[in-house]
Amino acid sequence: MLKRWKRKNIDISHLQKEPSLSGISALTLEILVNRGFDTTEKINQFLYGNIYELLDTRDMKDAEKATTLIMNAIEKNIFIVVYGDYDSDGVHSTAVMVELLRKAGAEVGYYTNDRFKQGYGMMESGVDEILSMYPKTGMIITVDNGIMAHDGIDYALSKELQVIVTDHHEPGATLPNAHAIVDPKRKDDTYAFKELCGAGVAFKLMMLLYYEMGLDMEIVYDTLDMVAVATVGDIVSLQGENRILVQEGLKRIKEEKRPVYRMFREITEVKEIASWTLGFVYVPMVNAIGRLDGNPRRAIEMYVDSTEEEAIETIKYLKEVNSLRKSMTVTQCERAEEIVQSKGLQKVIVVYDESFHEGIVGLIAGRLKEKYNRPVFAFTNHGDSLKGSARSIDGYHLKQVFEEVESLILGGGGHAKAGGLSVEKERLEVFEKAILEIADRKLTEDDFVKTYHIDAHLDAQTITMDVLDELSALEPFGEGFNKPVLLLNNFEGKLRYMGDNQQHVKLTGDTLSIVMWNQGDEYRAKGAPTRIRGVGYPELNTYAGNVSLQFKIENMNLKPI
Repeated sequence: MLKRWKRKNIDISHLQKEPSLSGISALTLEILVNRGFDTTEKINQFLYGNIYELLDTRDMKDAEKATTLIMNAIEKNIFIVVYGDYDSDGVHSTAVMVELLRKAGAEVGYYTNDRFKQGYGMMESGVDEILSMYPKTGMIITVDNGIMAHDGIDYALSKELQVIVTDHHEPGATLPNAHAIVDPKRKDDTYAFKELCGAGVAFKLMMLLYYEMGLDMEIVYDTLDMVAVATVGDIVSLQGENRILVQEGLKRIKEEKRPVYRMFREITEVKEIASWTLGFVYVPMVNAIGRLDGNPRRAIEMYVDSTEEEAIETIKYLKEVNSLRKSMTVTQCERAEEIVQSKGLQKVIVVYDESFHEGIVGLIAGRLKEKYNRPVFAFTNHGDSLKGSARSIDGYHLKQVFEEVESLILGGGGHAKAGGLSVEKERLEVFEKAILEIADRKLTEDDFVKTYHIDAHLDAQTITMDVLDELSALEPFGEGFNKPVLLLNNFEGKLRYMGDNQQHVKLTGDTLSIVMWNQGDEYRAKGAPTRIRGVGYPELNTYAGNVSLQFKIENMNLKPI
């Protein structure tokens, strides 16, 4: 994959003169201006926004209608079932909604589809199972799904059930016939922030419910730990309201007021609680049960219906299932690589193999997309058809692609860069030809070049613990606000290789070391220089009780920019 570095020429001198920004370092200002936060107001809002600055939920279409319906259900003792999805966002959305409805006085149960038997979204079979499990059900509230569930909702209405949809996915041409639909992506919704995940939407609706019922808002805020995990895990933009939700949620996770997060920390043996801990440790464990077991009910129970002993056993099980998922992912990604090599690299990568696990195809697509920086569709068998996941890059909007090839697929949905779909097995070649033709129109070779947009330059002598503290103030990092891309200039140090196959490189200087994981072959091919420059990020290295500064290089360049 081709790579390049880009750097904007920016001027922060005018901001350094602003009294309200006087305590902010030049490095922080440079990074923020590079990210589009180029006014005093934007910078202060980004750095110092808090929970009391969240938008008014009443501005969200149907939020007041949904709140009135829920209050009426609570008053009349109507049994409510929360209908969730099987991924991390769905699990945490369900747990947030169930916990807060119960504390508001409602009788509440919960339900999720079986990923392999039913697929995604509110289904007729799901409604039947709900009525079997909870015969008193009078209302269904969807979380993280429902915006496309026309048939399932119509079926629920035929059973004389009230239905409230809370979702964050893009709607289709028409909305389902629910009693209320709360989704900031509704085309007729003027809510100012569109990037909430499913748990974020559920949380905001519960804020309004508690406000209208005159209940203690701190009870709602205490669920922000779960909202934070869901928000990071669903890879939505960590700007605006989401940044506040994750910041506040991380505080509560660190406080461990909810015992589950103490158990997570102890069982996973993590040393630091940050956005990466959620995204790379906790979320994969919660996702794994839905990926491999098909139904995440046990993960939801861990939050709302388990004793401490049961929760501990569940987290151990999630860790075990995730380890199996990791092993399967490695094997199946290797098989996917073989398919790519045999077919040759195209503008859009399409891989299909009957050995792929239905719960792993999204990971396969994601890994290939990261390696080759181009759209990927990964398929496996699902009955008489193929079920697939897609991951994409800028310039190739998946939902728009699905709309263009609507006649060639059995169904599909998602976001700009991630989605799921089904295709008839005999039409896979026709489908592949169609999406390649779209790529020919929309993408050029320049779109496949991995671009590092450099936020700031650093010298080895200037990297101190204070710099790490400055950078940590920019957390949380993730989609929409990735970890800053920093260029370390002219570093010189003593060389040694690490790893069983000498695949890792470490250069040790006077006050700083640099490390390059899995770049040994590339480094040797460039002559194994001891003086280099590279793009990466500084971090603490803790080993054998010693703490030192190191800079992790993701991409090195021996030529001047």
